Amino acid sequence: MRLADGPEPGQLVASVSGELDAASNPLLQQTLLTALRQAERLLTIDLSEVTFFGSAGVTALVWVSQHPEAAGKHVGVIATNRIVTGPLELTGLLQRLDVHGMPGVSAGPQGDPGQARR
Repeated sequence: MRLADGPEPGQLVASVSGELDAASNPLLQQTLLTALRQAERLLTIDLSEVTFFGSAGVTALVWVSQHPEAAGKHVGVIATNRIVTGPLELTGLLQRLDVHGMPGVSAGPQGDPGQARR
């Protein structure tokens, strides 16, 4: 995972690549927590380079978005392929999380597909 300042003030972008499976879940959760702590107001998790997204990936997203340290911060997800949006859609998280980036898929809870990143 790579961390970089985002285009908006107070935004940190965590770019994740590769396979998100049970073996990678503990490290992913710890790294996302570190990113959440570093983000001033907005953590964007970019999953556009993920090649496998299993239940461990879903669990990590829910975990970080509901973590007590997320209070007062916004956690957004960029998902540009069905590898990620498929499992999110099946679990109902595509509507519960703030997910953007997949052409033809409705945005998350705010319902504004025009906002790529907030």
